[in-house]
Amino acid sequence: MKIIIVENELYLAQSIQNNLSEKLNAKCEIYASYDEAIDTNGDIYIVNTNLNGNIEKLIEEKKDKIILLLAPYVTYTSVTQPIKLGADDYLQKPFSIEELIRKIMHLREYYSLKKKTQKLEKFIETILEDIEIEKNYDFKFPMFIKTNYIKAVDKLVFEYAKNNNLDIIIIENENISDIELNDNVIYYSKQTIKNQKTLTTLSKYNTIIIVPKEFENNIPNYNLVEIDIAKKSFLDDEILSIEDYIKFIIINHQNKFPDTELSKKLGISRKSLWEKRKKYGIIKQK
Repeated sequence: MKIIIVENELYLAQSIQNNLSEKLNAKCEIYASYDEAIDTNGDIYIVNTNLNGNIEKLIEEKKDKIILLLAPYVTYTSVTQPIKLGADDYLQKPFSIEELIRKIMHLREYYSLKKKTQKLEKFIETILEDIEIEKNYDFKFPMFIKTNYIKAVDKLVFEYAKNNNLDIIIIENENISDIELNDNVIYYSKQTIKNQKTLTTLSKYNTIIIVPKEFENNIPNYNLVEIDIAKKSFLDDEILSIEDYIKFIIINHQNKFPDTELSKKLGISRKSLWEKRKKYGIIKQK
């Protein structure tokens, strides 16, 4: 961990350096101005807000790093504006080393969790990216969904939660007494919900419930949606017929390859490929 200390009070800067080097095993460098620090490459920047120069430029350059302000007094210029520009937090002088270390540890944990969350979101997006949902659905809750492909609903729920900055609460069973349901997307995907009391309770919230094909209920004002996806994955451990396989390949790859190459890969003529499209009702997007 490399910490850049931007401070012109030499005694204070050296005290911070000694303590962080000892207690956090950090490599620390001291700079007396914003201009000197701008060409550095640290993990954490501890910056006095009361120096001459352009602090805005330093924050703009280092806003992807941890930036902790040291402010002699709290004003819009010294604290509020730098935080709006990208600084993370501040300490008002005088402060204790213990408080400085606590804030550093907190911000390191926050950034670590933020990176993990971003990686997990990217991982989920990659898993779901090949699933195409052609229709835009009206999210009127509670939303009951009949589907032939649960992964399509997974993508629907994930994108709705992400676009609306909501958490997803996945219900694994019908015991919901200990679950915080407010201000989240509630997702029940087991297709086995039978308890009318549970159903009634979940229907009071932003709930998406996958239900069996034969599902009927007496809850008023619900939104029942059917999602049928022709595009299925071979990762479902099912064995497809030759015709289903050809249909799958055409739907999934006709926009990636020209007809000459696609028909060659399938071992059929271009005329046969045209006939297959007509038979399956597949329209090639231009």
